[in-house]
Amino acid sequence: LSKQWYQRRVRVPNLQILNPLVRVSSTTEDLSKDTIGQYSVVCITDGTHDEYSALNDLCREHGVSFLACNTWGMAGFMFRDAGANFKFIAEKSKVHKEQKGADQGATKRRKVDSTDKNDKHEEEDDEDGYEQREASFVTYRDAGEVTKLKFSSPSVLIAQGLLRGVTDIGQYCRETAEKINAKHVPEDLLQNLDGEIVPICAIVGGMASQEIIKIVSKKDPPIVNSFYYDGLSGAGIIENTRPSS
Repeated sequence: LSKQWYQRRVRVPNLQILNPLVRVSSTTEDLSKDTIGQYSVVCITDGTHDEYSALNDLCREHGVSFLACNTWGMAGFMFRDAGANFKFIAEKSKVHKEQKGADQGATKRRKVDSTDKNDKHEEEDDEDGYEQREASFVTYRDAGEVTKLKFSSPSVLIAQGLLRGVTDIGQYCRETAEKINAKHVPEDLLQNLDGEIVPICAIVGGMASQEIIKIVSKKDPPIVNSFYYDGLSGAGIIENTRPSS
């Protein structure tokens, strides 16, 4: 009861102050097939593998984008599913724009000197630097197992183990690292997985906020589809956890 009171009376008004143009509200209702359709994005934190799988399946069924975030001391994790065919607008590559400029340079100079309004309009269209792209995501349930990933961060093993409720994360990381012939997770990192560390939460939360904005605006390339952060080395990496065919 006290947590609900704090959420409604303290946190919501303070969040509203940050941006008066955005409506901030709080609810105690559980997400279900009857209520989830009203949202564009659902972001869940501090969940488990089973909770993420079930909620992501529900979101996918109703066309709602899904994000999951966790932090464990010095380690952080974020997963995103925006559907099988997520379309967005992105800036054209530098090579594409340079090639187009080389091909149309003479034409553009002629149009600049021309007084014909139609020619000027064509020039503006030619200089449009954006294009539509598409990204494909998998659900959390269908994401690849840790043995199928390239394992480019120790946080990958930590996240996979803790989300599945492993009690001895050190032993799990050592055994899994040997199985996939990867480097062992540093002991210093394994010993710092308790509690919530503000800078780590800020980094993972910032990444999640960035991805939510991309989903809503449908602009800029998204993360496909997992982000892992190792606070010990200060390195964050992106893993595409799509299972290999």
